[in-house]
Amino acid sequence: MSKEDKKKLDLANCLCASIRRSSRSISQIYNQHLRNSGEDINANQISILVTISQIKKGTITQISNKLKMERTTLTRNLNILENAGWLKTSSGEDGRVKYLFITEKGESVLIKIYPHWLLAHLQVINTLGDELDAFRKNLSKINSLTH
Repeated sequence: MSKEDKKKLDLANCLCASIRRSSRSISQIYNQHLRNSGEDINANQISILVTISQIKKGTITQISNKLKMERTTLTRNLNILENAGWLKTSSGEDGRVKYLFITEKGESVLIKIYPHWLLAHLQVINTLGDELDAFRKNLSKINSLTH
């Protein structure tokens, strides 16, 4: 095997690419189940709504840091969630800081989609079986690599 072919093989076996593929596969499983809820919401948006509901009066920066999500990606999703009526924003006293709040409608959608989310969650958990705890520990290690 040539050096160039070895480098391409290394790139093909990249952990980052593998984890991204796995993440997309898991998202597809959740999104398939979520479509059955009748709500136009995806797994990524649920993660954002839940985080907002947990932080209470969170800023875009706090939410993006907690989710380890680029601000532009977060903002795009926040606009969708706000247009759906699932979250609201308010400006701070000086107008520079925007606070995020889940609405009653947002809380209701989380309750409505929960059984569908749970089916997806159980499907993924059952796939991992006895390796679930080790998988979670490894994910935690990876997440600790960044601030």
